[in-house]
Amino acid sequence: MSKPATGSRPVPSWLITHSFHDFDAGVLKSGKEAEVFLVERSSADGSCLLAHKRYRPRYPGAGELRALGFSKGTIYRADKVYRAGWNLNRRDRLHAESRSRSGSEMAAGMWPANEVAMLRRAWDAGASVPYPVDRTDDGLLMEFIGGRNEAAPRLVNAHLDAHALRSARDQLLDSLAAMSSAHVVHGDLSSYNILWWRGRLVVIDFPQAVDATTNPHAPDLLARDIANVAGWFERQRVPIDVDELYGELLGLLFGGADDGTDGAAVGATVGGAVGAGRTHSPRMS
Repeated sequence: MSKPATGSRPVPSWLITHSFHDFDAGVLKSGKEAEVFLVERSSADGSCLLAHKRYRPRYPGAGELRALGFSKGTIYRADKVYRAGWNLNRRDRLHAESRSRSGSEMAAGMWPANEVAMLRRAWDAGASVPYPVDRTDDGLLMEFIGGRNEAAPRLVNAHLDAHALRSARDQLLDSLAAMSSAHVVHGDLSSYNILWWRGRLVVIDFPQAVDATTNPHAPDLLARDIANVAGWFERQRVPIDVDELYGELLGLLFGGADDGTDGAAVGATVGGAVGAGRTHSPRMS
């Protein structure tokens, strides 16, 4: 594994940040809790492609999902293991864990806030993840992985040769080291939420990612992540030493890079987003 980066990375040069218009260009992916839409950002200087991950309304009214462009119903994760590190006061925590409609809506609104926070930490640490562009009213806007004519395939569907498989393994280990140095555990890692595009491996889907400094389940989640990806690579005849990797990542997870990361501060960012809503609308700016 290469040495994790420290400090913040610069904004990617391809990203258009001034005097632009964002246009929806169709659905890329549909999942249990969200759908990902392709967005083209255009300005006088050119254009770039982004991915807009939109979380479905928790309690949609009649016809609301279809009117908003969603193709599937709403199924939300309800596992307290992932929510354990959210920085909520006792009242808000109990409310989020209740079975009431308002409590469920409150918890559902925190998933995208957590995803943005964890993606940004992973990116700043040097992990290969989509660049998180901004929060939106209903989710987040981030780097699109793919080209004009196709999206990047999942690792499980990429049909890599032996050389590319070894490269994918090495890139994944580097990203896991970077994430661990920032105290981030993905929590649901598998070959289905890793992309491969033109020699680059990219880890995606961070709403359930946890902060090891605030979530007591982080070591177990890390062990499960490693077992999942190591099992897949083993079936491709590209072995990973699970015990050695777990020991190295655990050391980084609770030692980390000397980057000044404050887990409680990040937790506060997530917790403070309960009623904060969005910071940017992807439609026009």
